[in-house]
Amino acid sequence: MKFDPRPICTILNEEGVRYVLIGGFAAAVHGSPLPTSDVDIVPSRDDDGLERLARALNRLHARLRTESGPVDVHIDAAFLKAMPFMLNLVTDEGDVDLAFSPAGPLDGYSDWNADAVEVEIAPALKVRIAALDAIIDSKRSAGRAKDLYALPYLESLRDEIAARRLHEPD
Repeated sequence: MKFDPRPICTILNEEGVRYVLIGGFAAAVHGSPLPTSDVDIVPSRDDDGLERLARALNRLHARLRTESGPVDVHIDAAFLKAMPFMLNLVTDEGDVDLAFSPAGPLDGYSDWNADAVEVEIAPALKVRIAALDAIIDSKRSAGRAKDLYALPYLESLRDEIAARRLHEPD
């Protein structure tokens, strides 16, 4: 089964969740050729934002992702507020990783949202994606093998985008 993040983003948007897409899917929207199999988001952590996120996750039938398989859990705003850094979930539409405090110099939704751009990923489906430089910085800071593997591709993509901008007419 091919991963399709659009249903996840649709439900997040329908519930009014404030979030920024980060990670592999955000990189793919920027033009990265690397495959991804999940949606990574930095959500707003204000009380209203967590209520909206909990509603969306319940609509998606979110469960904790563990090595031994999905585990049912009651997800509400209080549960989400208690999560310090990361929450890995399995949903009916695919995996969702909530990064409350992603690796790198940016901290939380407000920082990530500052340079994010709005992009239409399907007809009438707009999302905010992290700036490519922020994704690169986060992957470098995380230092995981899969992130370090992606860096040359992402840096090359950043250079390609910059070169195109230099040659665009004003």
